[in-house]
Amino acid sequence: MNASTTPEQMAIAGTEDSAPSEENHLIARISAVAVKLVFPFVAQQDIRYYLNGINIRPLEDGTVMVVATDGHRYIVVRDPHGFAEKEITVAISKDALKHATNAKHTLDVMSNGNAMLSGEVAQPLFIQPGNSLIECAFPRIERVASTIGYKEGISGAVNPRYLHDALAIGKSFGESIRFFTRDSDSPLTFVLGGIGELECFGGIMKMRESFEALPTWFPLPGAVETLDDI
Repeated sequence: MNASTTPEQMAIAGTEDSAPSEENHLIARISAVAVKLVFPFVAQQDIRYYLNGINIRPLEDGTVMVVATDGHRYIVVRDPHGFAEKEITVAISKDALKHATNAKHTLDVMSNGNAMLSGEVAQPLFIQPGNSLIECAFPRIERVASTIGYKEGISGAVNPRYLHDALAIGKSFGESIRFFTRDSDSPLTFVLGGIGELECFGGIMKMRESFEALPTWFPLPGAVETLDDI
């Protein structure tokens, strides 16, 4: 047999073609108002690093769910016009909130971790420094969120600051806020109404306290049957 007349080409070390890197592209876009709604519920400098950001998750109906929790309370916002290529968790700078009041502004997250608040014509209004993506498995809020057995009202011991934050969100963004409770241990659930096309609800974990009788230091009753006898 005749040998091939075409010499075999040998690769020279260091000259191999490298695989083309993935092109940087948009992986999530949500309403800036949704960001501002959930931000008060984000943990701040928690050693559980995965709580120091907001979770953006695509839903089966093509919409997006945005979640924040600090382990003591949670908030969930559904953005019907949001987009998420996959589930991600993103750290949000407090400075970004200055540009998160307009319903037409968006939070845009890129595949390389860049995150920015964008205006109506996609012009960057605020660009966060560094990589904003947090690699983690975010807590599954659906394990504690429930409406089974709940009735409208407030009961149980609740941290007043957490209750204030929920009321403040309702005052700033919604036309109404309703509270639902089941027992002294289950989370106090709240639902916001009137925030445009966004849907929002959340929960506040109860505190371990009980009040079943007057304290022992309170004087025993005397022969007084009505306040008129005092």
